[in-house]
Amino acid sequence: MKKLILVPLLLILSGCAVVDAFLMTKFDPNEYQLITNVRLQAQQAKEQCSDAAVSKTNAVKITTDTQMFMLYSEHIPRNNDMISASKSLYEIAKGLSDQYAKSDRVSPAFCRIKFQNVENSADKIQTVISGRPR
Repeated sequence: MKKLILVPLLLILSGCAVVDAFLMTKFDPNEYQLITNVRLQAQQAKEQCSDAAVSKTNAVKITTDTQMFMLYSEHIPRNNDMISASKSLYEIAKGLSDQYAKSDRVSPAFCRIKFQNVENSADKIQTVISGRPR
């Protein structure tokens, strides 16, 4: 009798694993490439914060690229966490470019902190994306 109960339970549990695997967002190499590019830009840009003109250009570029990442991620099915993370990342980048739009005199320290925040966030997002099933 116990064996008869055990068989359906095993089938149900294994069925849940199959459904769970099907419902999870799969690894997307394009999404991974976009976030890797953002992270690389942030790493390189924070080293150039002493030059205001270059930093302004870098801020606009990284804002554009984080917006592209956000727009790409928002239509991937079952990707709600990444949609939220990409919007937050975009807001961080936009804060820096907005500051440059208000004034060309942005402190190098503020610039480095913002680019470091973008880099840290991109690193966390990259870790999540790379951990998805392939």
